[in-house]
Amino acid sequence: MNRILPLLLILLPLACNKPAAEQPDPDDKLGGVDPTTYYANLFAFNNMKTYYLWADEMAARIDNWKYGDKPVEKVADCRHEMDRWTMLMEDCSSFESTVTGNGKSFGFDFILTAVGDHVNMVITFVYADSPASKAGLKRGDVANSFDGTELTRENYSAVLTEKIYHFPGTLQMGMLDGSSVTMTATQLYSNPVNVVRTLDVGGKKLGYLHFSNFTLDACEDLVEAFRQFKSDGIEELVVDLRYNSGGFVATSTVLGSLIAPVSVVSSEAVFNKDVYNSRFGSTVGDNAETRFAESFTLTLSSGKKTLNTLEVNPDLKRVWFIVTGQTASASEALICGLAPYMGVTLVGSRTLGKFCGGFLLKADDFYNYLATQKTEVDASAGKKATAGWGLYVIASRYADCNGTTLSMPDGINPHIEAWDTPRDGHPLGDPSETMLSSVLNHISGNYIESAKPSKSAQPEPLPFEKPGAGSYLH
Repeated sequence: MNRILPLLLILLPLACNKPAAEQPDPDDKLGGVDPTTYYANLFAFNNMKTYYLWADEMAARIDNWKYGDKPVEKVADCRHEMDRWTMLMEDCSSFESTVTGNGKSFGFDFILTAVGDHVNMVITFVYADSPASKAGLKRGDVANSFDGTELTRENYSAVLTEKIYHFPGTLQMGMLDGSSVTMTATQLYSNPVNVVRTLDVGGKKLGYLHFSNFTLDACEDLVEAFRQFKSDGIEELVVDLRYNSGGFVATSTVLGSLIAPVSVVSSEAVFNKDVYNSRFGSTVGDNAETRFAESFTLTLSSGKKTLNTLEVNPDLKRVWFIVTGQTASASEALICGLAPYMGVTLVGSRTLGKFCGGFLLKADDFYNYLATQKTEVDASAGKKATAGWGLYVIASRYADCNGTTLSMPDGINPHIEAWDTPRDGHPLGDPSETMLSSVLNHISGNYIESAKPSKSAQPEPLPFEKPGAGSYLH
């Protein structure tokens, strides 16, 4: 059966409830609160009250919302201790472009390591036809300065956010080897279906897919990748999610329907269950489940498309996932949803543990909605005062068909440990690349246990929350 999946849940009438803790003064000065603060609080309060997964547990703080509160800080103050992701943004464009894969970008991904006070950026992969690709950057290259500013423990987060995400223009990267690379960011679709290969392992056909982001537009390319896999007669599959921090629920469900056994897809078995707060959950009902399906109708950037998953499904019995601490959200939901139905083996290190999904809600949409309702709120003024604002609100916990959330609270442990080494000299998809090699050796029976690299011998990894990471968005 063809399924039409919602891409984002729309604002419901429930979202019209006004904050009761403090009513605004009806004069033009809004009781002394500036319009942006006033309307940002109105937007954030209503949506936190309606959608927030822990709205019941955090009711005392949410109900004590004041129109004069600093809205960004107030949202952070209302977060549950298990929530590291809900946030109010004055400009949500960077977040949105990362989630959709469409935006101004240099077209590369990275991890960060530190040696003493010095911080290095290690390139993990480069998107095809991107400024980074055209500049000659490749996996394993190392940068340590941006526009002449050397990265340190103290400044790296601010420098990278400004130079790569918030104001992408022309950038000069100083490389560890003393050279430099100059790139200009361009409007780019970063296709997350990055590497598709069929390998021969001891006479067995093995598919390999490096997939970096659950964008909606990726669904078409995923179907074509599996068309190749089925044509090649693959018997098992490796899905490399080591740098995939999540994306759209719809894309996760499509990929799940391409991987799962044909009998599971044909029967429309439950893929994921979503648990919401009591208020919003009562409006969702049966829609709290997503199911495998033979085909899906989706609205993509190229228009409305119906994608058939069953005709290209290779009917696998086992899938291998390469994972790391950057594997999160929709990636973890995919693993969770498939595990009850087929052999699932994880190779790598423990996943991040983002066991929940959220909605990216825009203030523009909120005030457009209020403009259609009978309300005393000046929706036009609200839209003007909060142009560009957005709220990423955690709204659900995902679970498998049995109600189990494998990644809660601290991620999923791998069955086989392996360590990502971008500087090993091999591109992703190369059988000699460290983590893929570990998978292939296990499949072929040639695996020899190797010693875990000592911490003293390895650069120290550093955290960096990339805009849009882990978003309904799982």
